[in-house]
Amino acid sequence: MTRSRRLDHQSKLLVNITSHSHRSNYLYHPHSSTSRYVLDFANFNNMDFGDSGELYTIRNQFYTWQHHKVIDYSVEQFTDVNQLKVLEYKVRSTIAIGKDASKLIEDGKTKFPGNEELFLLLSAWNDLHSFGTDDSTYFEDIKSPKFELQAILTSLYLVKFFKNIDQGIELLVSYIDNLNVLQKNELEPYLVLIQLYLVKGNFNQANKIFNNFKSFPEILKDDVIYHVIESWILALKGETDNINNSFYFYDELLANDFDNELDRFKILNVLFVLSLKLNHLPEAQEFQNQLAELGIKNDDFLANQIVMNYLSGKQSPELIEKLTELNPDHQYLVDRKDKNDKFDQIVEKYKVDV
Repeated sequence: MTRSRRLDHQSKLLVNITSHSHRSNYLYHPHSSTSRYVLDFANFNNMDFGDSGELYTIRNQFYTWQHHKVIDYSVEQFTDVNQLKVLEYKVRSTIAIGKDASKLIEDGKTKFPGNEELFLLLSAWNDLHSFGTDDSTYFEDIKSPKFELQAILTSLYLVKFFKNIDQGIELLVSYIDNLNVLQKNELEPYLVLIQLYLVKGNFNQANKIFNNFKSFPEILKDDVIYHVIESWILALKGETDNINNSFYFYDELLANDFDNELDRFKILNVLFVLSLKLNHLPEAQEFQNQLAELGIKNDDFLANQIVMNYLSGKQSPELIEKLTELNPDHQYLVDRKDKNDKFDQIVEKYKVDV
């Protein structure tokens, strides 16, 4: 077997569908986990998960990457009880598209006094993304999160800045176990936890949590978080019907008026992956062309193009070089190196000295 052949022998697909708040990575084979979850639905009937709630549209947009639409809202468009949550979505969306949210945060401190913990958290998160540093060591000091967003952003901090997925999972599991979050209408910790399990390659654990969700009252299944999680599980579970159902979910999202190229790019990239998983190469090629026309540099897109070439019987030395330059720690490259190292070990073991 030649060196180039074994280097490019890679048929797994990059998982771009789990790009909610953390960069999506690579799909490994699932492994088992001993974590267990018992979900309590006693208080769900009084919660507003339906499509009549005032926050329904902005929640849908936030959790499906339509961040520019979220930013365009004014908090004054909403009733007083929901304005702080709207501001949180606006701040997080601003940071998500790579802009500084300092002014939003400062204005929020004035408009919503008595929420110092929330704004301290948002300021620390903004500083990390705007300036690449957190002089306050805010997240390093968080050992036991006190509230939902603190748990979410601290776990993502551990993953993004320390590449410690296991610690991010442990923090969320501890938060969920210590606080009955489902009684508090807190679903996002589950969204991030399942996401991290999938990035880690532990599909079994992610699927176990999702299967518990099937006991939800029907009204909860109208929530966008449920639909996003379902789309991930269906896509990664495999089988044509499951992948098609996930494809339709994102295809419907694409039908929305995405007036921002970056937001549209994310949806197209997911559809590109799902087309590859379905082995619909002509359709995948169309998505690849649309993505290329947007001219956005993205490591996951590069990695998916490598997979596309592999499925088409082509080599990808230039793409691999570009991916290495853009993100040398990308999980595709990590997995590729691991396979090469294992191959070298096998060759060394059975090498015959001449």
